[in-house]
Amino acid sequence: MKRGIWWAFFLVCGSASAQEGAHLQYVAPTECPSEQQFRELVRARLLGDPHANESAWKESGDGAVSVEVRLDPAHQRATLVLQEPNLPPVERVVTGDSCEELVSGLALITALAFGSGRDAPSATDMTIAEPATAATVNPQPPATVSATPPAARGEPARDSAPPARSAPLAVELGAGAWMNSWAAPSVMWGGDVFARLAPRAQRGWSLRVAGLYGVDSSYVGDRLAEFRFIGGRAEGCPLTQSYYGQRLTGEVCLALEMGALRGSGQASSALLEGASDTVFAATALATGRLRVRIGQRIFFESQADLGVPLLHHEFVFDEPRERIFQTPSVGYSTRLGLGVQFL
Repeated sequence: MKRGIWWAFFLVCGSASAQEGAHLQYVAPTECPSEQQFRELVRARLLGDPHANESAWKESGDGAVSVEVRLDPAHQRATLVLQEPNLPPVERVVTGDSCEELVSGLALITALAFGSGRDAPSATDMTIAEPATAATVNPQPPATVSATPPAARGEPARDSAPPARSAPLAVELGAGAWMNSWAAPSVMWGGDVFARLAPRAQRGWSLRVAGLYGVDSSYVGDRLAEFRFIGGRAEGCPLTQSYYGQRLTGEVCLALEMGALRGSGQASSALLEGASDTVFAATALATGRLRVRIGQRIFFESQADLGVPLLHHEFVFDEPRERIFQTPSVGYSTRLGLGVQFL
C-alpha cells in the first residue's frame, strides 16, 4: 500500500492545495470508519501551516475541487478521485487488509494534497519517478513538498505511521448442535466444538477441525439399545463467497468424520443380559454452510450435510436375534453453530 500512497502523493499533492476549498464525496460500507472520522484523520495528517491547510481542506460553497473517496474492503481496495476545474480527473487506488488501513492510507494522500503549501505547482509540472529512486519536483522553495513524516516535526508518530498490519489468517473458535441419520436407528443428536482458520482478506477458502459427541436410544419391541459416538471432523472449504460487505458468507466444503460408535443393550429393559459393542465409524461428507456475521467478531452459521458412510456395521439383539440398526448407504445431517473470531 505504501507504493500506491507515494504514487498518488506525487500526482495530486500540488494542484489541490492551490484551491480555495474542496467538496468531499465519501462512499463506504457501514462497518468502515465514517465520513467524519475520515475528515478527522485528514486534519491530523495535514502538513505545513495548520490554519492555512485547514482552510484549504475545509469544504467551501464553490466546491472548486472535488475529492471522491470510495472504500471496497471486500476486494481489499479503495479509490480516491481528485477533480480540478479544467483538468482531467486523477484517480489512484490503494490496497489494504482492513477498512481502517484503507481509510488511513487515503487520509494521508488527501492530507498531503492539501497540506503542501498554497503556491505549489500543478500535477502536470511534476516529474514522476519510482519511489525507490527519486521524484524530481520543481525546486521552488515555497512549493517544495516535504515528505518528512509528521513525527519528525514534533507531532505524534501515530499520525504518520501506517497502521500495523493484521495477521494474514483469522482464527475462530465456536460450538454447535447437530443431528444426523447415519449413526443411529432413528436420529442421533449431538454437539461439537470447532476451530476454524481462514485468510482475512478475500476469504476464498477455510479449514476447520471439530470434536464431536452424539447420543441416541431406540426400542426394538420392549428391548432398549443406546448409541454413543465420540470422534472428530476435519474439513476444507475450497469455495467461499461473501455478500453484503462480508456480512453473509456461503461455503461449500468436503469433510471426513471418524470416531468410535458404541451400541449398548440396557439390562433395565426386557433384555436378559445387557451387552455392548464398539466399532470404528468413518463418513465422507459434502457440506453447504451459510454464515452470518453479527458485529465484528461473532458469526452465526447453519449447515446441511450429505453423508456417505465408508464402513458399514450391524447391531443386533440375541436370544432371540433381532436387528437394531444397520449403517445406511447414505444419510443427511443438519447443524446450527456460533463462532467467535479471536485473531
